[in-house]
Amino acid sequence: MNKFFPIATALTLSCSSFAINAESINYYVIAKQASPFQIEKGNDNHSGIVTDIVRAIFKGSQYDINYHTYPFNRMISLLEAGGKPNWVTYGSPGWGGVQAENLSDIPIYNVKHVLVSSNKDPFEFNSMQDMSDRVVVLLHGFDYPQLTPYFESGNVEELRVKDYSAAFRVIKKLPGDTAFVEMESRVKYNLSQQNQNLSQYEIQPFSSVIPDYPIYLAFDPKMDKNMQSFINSKLKELKTSGAIDDIVKSYF
Repeated sequence: MNKFFPIATALTLSCSSFAINAESINYYVIAKQASPFQIEKGNDNHSGIVTDIVRAIFKGSQYDINYHTYPFNRMISLLEAGGKPNWVTYGSPGWGGVQAENLSDIPIYNVKHVLVSSNKDPFEFNSMQDMSDRVVVLLHGFDYPQLTPYFESGNVEELRVKDYSAAFRVIKKLPGDTAFVEMESRVKYNLSQQNQNLSQYEIQPFSSVIPDYPIYLAFDPKMDKNMQSFINSKLKELKTSGAIDDIVKSYF
C-alpha cells in the first residue's frame, strides 16, 4: 500500500494544480429580457445567439465559462463596479458605458428596430410625427437617446413594462394608441415563443428613428490580453466558416 501512496499523492497534487491553474471567463447574462440573444431557463440551462457563440469560442479550450445571470440594471451596476475578472457579455458602440468600452474586433449581429402595434386600429408610420399623442411602450432598462427629446417635449408618452408579454398585452388592449419599440429579432422570437399570431400585429421599420447598428461581444476593460486575443481569433474563425450565420439562423 505504501508504495502506491506517493503516486496517488502526486496525481492528487497534479489534479489540484490543474484546477488552480484553470482559466475562467465570467459570462454575464441578462435575465428574461434578452432572448433570442441570451436565453436562461435555470442556472445550468443557457442558450441564445450570443451564448451559443461564446460557447463555440471556448469549446475544447483551456478556458471554463462561469455564468452570471441578473436583471439588466443590476448586471450593468455590477459591471460598472468591476464585475468578476475577465467578464464577457454583449454590447455596441452606441450603447455607451461598460457595454461599449472594450468590444470584439468584429461584430456578431446587425440589429434592426421596429414599431409594433395592433392591427385592430392600424396606422402608417413614416416619422415620429405619426406618434404624436400616442404611447411608446419600452422594456424596463432599455433606453434610446433618439426617443428622449420626444418624451421630454410631451408630444409622445412613454410607458415602461417588465417583459414582452406585458408589452404585447398593452398594445392589444389599446389599439391605435400604443406601439412597442424593440429589436425586430427579439419581437419576432418572443411572439413565436408565446404562440401569438403575427397577423394580429403591424410590424413597421423604425430605422428612420433608431438606425440599424451592429452588436459585438463586450469585454472586461481589464481582460487578460492573451484571453482577448484568443477570443477575437476564434470569433474570426467562426465568422469565416459560416458558423455564426448558422447559429443566428437556428433561432429564426
